Amino acid sequence: MSHDQTDGADHSSRPSYDPAGEVVDLCRDLIRIDTTNYGDESGPGERKAAEHVATLLDEVGISSDLFELDSGRTSLVAQWGGRPGGEGALLLHGHLDVVPAAAEDWQVDPFSGEIRDGYLWGRGAVDMKDFDAMLLSVVRARTRAGAVPERPVVLCFTADEEAGGHHGAQVLVEEHRDHL
Repeated sequence: MSHDQTDGADHSSRPSYDPAGEVVDLCRDLIRIDTTNYGDESGPGERKAAEHVATLLDEVGISSDLFELDSGRTSLVAQWGGRPGGEGALLLHGHLDVVPAAAEDWQVDPFSGEIRDGYLWGRGAVDMKDFDAMLLSVVRARTRAGAVPERPVVLCFTADEEAGGHHGAQVLVEEHRDHL
């Protein structure tokens, strides 16, 4: 489908960004990082995923802070746009952990990020690594296009949502509220 620009409107000031361009790859990468939360102190934790998100944000000039209560139980907070500490910040958040997946219950490896029959398969594909990838893709695309919001936006990716948030959101609210 072609886009006819003869409507008289000035389209040159319209930002050019395509968040759909990388969202599937970002989601696949996140799925491939096992962040299984068993509800106890076992499991790999979220640190590798938080570090991956930090790298993705850093690639477009957004710095972030990692917060870790226990070894491997890591959350990330970053500010996008606005002035640091600016009033009226909007909080956008997702979580990095997933519930356990028994491979024998799956048609594909739950941590493969395989695309089959037009669908992306893997633990977290619908809760919540999909949303994390969408959020990251939009932020990265808009930042590359120079479409950074004037209002401060806090990006938060938490640990431990699947087991109550005690090692993630609770730590941020109780000990690092100034970052939110």
